[in-house]
Amino acid sequence: MKNTVIFDFDGTVADTLETVVKIVNDHADHFGYKTISVEDVPYLQGKKPTEILSHLGISFFKLPFWIRKIHSEINKEIINMKLTADIFPLLSDLHLDNKRNLGILTSNTEENVKQFLVKNKIDFFDFIHTGKNVFGKSHVINKILKQYSFAKNDVCYVCDEVRDVEAARKSGISSIAVTWGYNSKDALLKENPDFMVDTPEELRDILFS
Repeated sequence: MKNTVIFDFDGTVADTLETVVKIVNDHADHFGYKTISVEDVPYLQGKKPTEILSHLGISFFKLPFWIRKIHSEINKEIINMKLTADIFPLLSDLHLDNKRNLGILTSNTEENVKQFLVKNKIDFFDFIHTGKNVFGKSHVINKILKQYSFAKNDVCYVCDEVRDVEAARKSGISSIAVTWGYNSKDALLKENPDFMVDTPEELRDILFS
């Protein structure tokens, strides 16, 4: 049992995929790239961020402005999003158990994430750490470890993307990949996470073992 559990936010705790796809499509004409069809989604869930950007055909020179715009639009919609994969009972039990530090790592603003947590009645977390990095989060994880003096072998990262698993490995902490988020199960398996779960119940078995 790890004393600190860090949850990724988008896709792991919050069901953001459909909204993100809509926002990306809404700005396709302005930035000059392809839209994402319903049929594209499963294919793109097997890809890394760089491969997704290549598929869409986003200009390298427009990329920083596009990222800023997409993040801004997502932040506006956070308050309206729902929990993913019926994760409420697990988060509630972890909070009531009171034996672990619970945290969130997100590229969204802390204020908007807090509003989401309150609205969905899961204001259970000891810390929310925000950090924007499209291609990796290991430096953000390292900041969390340093800021709170967490020992690496006492921390696990619950996440849904291949870049998250990579970041956990680079930072020397354990990873638990969930299959209900952004990346497909096959894509996550290729990154060899420490654990892989298909349901919150399976995640519970690991966190309470």
